[in-house]
Amino acid sequence: MRILFAPDKFKGSLTAPEAAALMASGWRRAWPECRTDLHPVADGGDGTLEVVQAVSRATRHTGAARDARGRKINAAWLWDGESATAWIESALVCGLAPLAPGDRHPLTATTAGLGDLLRDAMRSGARRVILCLGGSATNDAGCGMAAAAGWRFLEVEGREFDPRPAHLLQLAHIRPPAARPAAEIIALADVRNPLLGPHGASRTYGPQKGASPADVERLESALAHLAEVARRDLDAPDPSTPGAGAAGGLGYGVMTFFGGRIESGFDTIADLTGLADAIAAADLVVTGEGRLDVQTAAGKAPAGVARLARAAGKPVIALAGSVPLTKGEPSGFDAVVSATPETMGLEHAMLHAGPLLEEAAARTARRLRHGNLL
Repeated sequence: MRILFAPDKFKGSLTAPEAAALMASGWRRAWPECRTDLHPVADGGDGTLEVVQAVSRATRHTGAARDARGRKINAAWLWDGESATAWIESALVCGLAPLAPGDRHPLTATTAGLGDLLRDAMRSGARRVILCLGGSATNDAGCGMAAAAGWRFLEVEGREFDPRPAHLLQLAHIRPPAARPAAEIIALADVRNPLLGPHGASRTYGPQKGASPADVERLESALAHLAEVARRDLDAPDPSTPGAGAAGGLGYGVMTFFGGRIESGFDTIADLTGLADAIAAADLVVTGEGRLDVQTAAGKAPAGVARLARAAGKPVIALAGSVPLTKGEPSGFDAVVSATPETMGLEHAMLHAGPLLEEAAARTARRLRHGNLL
């Protein structure tokens, strides 16, 4: 039997390549006769650059940038000189994970560091920039990135200001730079949320980034005002466009300030890595991520793997760190296995994610081998 291991990252614990290797190791221990192929996946969010670098000619560069708090950092990005394509991942620049809980303030967080790396990409001769959204600590709709690229945000009196969400209600005018980036800019998103409303950037993801209920309403008002000014001054795209709310509204910012477009992160990476062909060659597909829940079906990588597996007529199993799905809820997988015992705390589970995942794969292989799973 030929098994394809195509997991996403286990956020905060394992990269996608690490997860794939551990799954395969556990499986071979229990069922050594199987052939195992490793094909880590990504959905355009955090962890995407690592997957892209493994399958492409792109090389890793480091550039001076600013984190979500505006502090100087060195951030990684990828450069493929042959295709003149730059890959930039928001989680590596203005990400939430590197910030201590006390530093998580979306009202004053900025995406300026993405603009810093965009300038690096332009100096390298980029004709295309692929911006991987997800994992951000920000909720500024890309205003910080735009300001770093030369856009001016003005008050009524004409004074320029730093366009962080806490200040956006004073926005009166937006002025473009003298010269805009010549490169095509594509945003990869794993969610289809609009910019505003109950399913928008602020109300859906603001609390995860440290926003209080009062902060969420301020963020919503700030982005609604931004959209109004942008529509008047720039004839901006509709803020209800699916994906506009990704990464705190970065999807909207890419469309509005850079004339870019939003594409499915999973589909783009799947095409780049040849996932469909790898699935076609397998007898069984095993995918997974850290937490398999209702958000998985909303565009996350394991759901995309399951969709391709079903189209190819191949069974698919999901191994996850935790599975808080209600009993009987359709998941799109032929079987779902949790690597974590119900009584184990999250901190302990994340600390021991590697051994737990490897053992879960071995347990799954044994059950399948004896006909007790599918």
